[in-house]
Amino acid sequence: MKPWTLDWRLKIPLALTAVILLTELVVTAALVTRALRDARTDLESSARNLVTVLGRSLREPLVRDHLWQAFEVISTPVATRTADNPLQRIVVLDAAGQVFVATDPRRIPVASAAAELPEALARAAAQAAASSGFAFLAQREGSQTLIAAAGPVNAEDGTALGTVLVEFDATVYHARLFALLRELALVSVPGLLLLVPLGWLAGRRLASPLVQMAQALAQVGREPPQKVAGRLPPEGPDEVGRLSTQVRLMLDGLARKEALEQEVMATERLAAVGRVSAAIAHEINNPLGGMLNAIDTVARHGKADAFTRKTLGLLERGLQQIRATVSALLVEARLDSPALAAQDWQDLQTLIAPQVAARGLALHWQVEESAQAAVPLPAHEVRQLVLNLLLNAVKAAQPAAASSDAAPAATVELTVARAPGLLAIVVGNTGRPVQPSDLARMFEPFVTPPGGGSGERGFGLGLWVCYQIVQRLQGRIDAQSADGWTRFSVTLPVPDLPAAPNPEPA
Repeated sequence: MKPWTLDWRLKIPLALTAVILLTELVVTAALVTRALRDARTDLESSARNLVTVLGRSLREPLVRDHLWQAFEVISTPVATRTADNPLQRIVVLDAAGQVFVATDPRRIPVASAAAELPEALARAAAQAAASSGFAFLAQREGSQTLIAAAGPVNAEDGTALGTVLVEFDATVYHARLFALLRELALVSVPGLLLLVPLGWLAGRRLASPLVQMAQALAQVGREPPQKVAGRLPPEGPDEVGRLSTQVRLMLDGLARKEALEQEVMATERLAAVGRVSAAIAHEINNPLGGMLNAIDTVARHGKADAFTRKTLGLLERGLQQIRATVSALLVEARLDSPALAAQDWQDLQTLIAPQVAARGLALHWQVEESAQAAVPLPAHEVRQLVLNLLLNAVKAAQPAAASSDAAPAATVELTVARAPGLLAIVVGNTGRPVQPSDLARMFEPFVTPPGGGSGERGFGLGLWVCYQIVQRLQGRIDAQSADGWTRFSVTLPVPDLPAAPNPEPA
């Protein structure tokens, strides 16, 4: 996998971890370099001091040619050295360049030539002779390291009496370096082990808002915008917080756009049905007018008894109701209609009672007295609205579930109340509840619930007609389904009646 294809939740922690590791390596390398340089400087300084002190202490033994006194002088530093002191041997050359005395005379006998000395001492002696001063040698030759120092032994008047050669054990010196490096490791490694997890956790925390935002945006188009907005990181003054604010604004705009699209689609569907229904309504109007004329002729010129006149009145009101239904299908229709009166509610009860009785349902009918008075609303449209809702309730009513065999009868109810400025109508029925997804589409024509078969409750043209009537009357209709009841609530604004003029005095 290429590094640039990694997620930010890995990139940021890896980047912080790499920075920590690089910083730790640079700091450790600097400390090691400083420690090595300081160790070499300390060794060179110690060698210079030792050579200087021995050079002064060996003046008298060299002048007097006192071998044993010189041996005591050079053997003391070797005998008193500590275990971690790399000092190995000391050799003193006379003015002729021959060995005057050495700390290990068996290996380096007296009067040996300088060329016969060990390589480290021979090179140090050559460098000291060339510079006529202090010389320090520290270099690697093959698999071994040569460390030595040399300095002159001068008389009080500056006459050269000889040379002091000091050789150091590279093994002990390296052991000291390794001990120093171990101390550095004991300080650096725990810090590294602590900083790397902390850097990783800090990186994951820094990347968490970006990951959260990416996961939320991945659900755009799959979930509602409001739910996606709930998954975004919180808003704040930093860059991620401001980005979260802008994304929320974008999601709000997207939600409004989706709602507008749904509304446009519903409007287009309703417009298509409206065009079809308008064509049908025009065909119905002609025979409907003929039947109304025939009833009017019989009522005016026929000799009918009271029962026949009552039947003809019911037929006329029914046909007028059909005409109101047809006018509801015609958007351009504006038929005059008398005000709603108590007789209209009685007619509705007369029409719906046989339907309720035929299905063995219970009918709860409650029209408040204030609603039975004349209401300045078109009676034909309100009658059609309520009748459609009642017929729909009768069709959908089912007995409520009960544990006993004597289940209660299914119920259809109508409640009408009048308040200042409005008329409230509630039509309900007991039965199987309607799913929320179906409630949102109940007022669309010819909608069948998903997976519905012949036994499922579908929504035909009746509820759509109800919706059109309510919209024309500038009211509101809502559907609710809960606790075994499905209810349609209609609220219609009632215009104020103009005040009757005061009669003029005679």
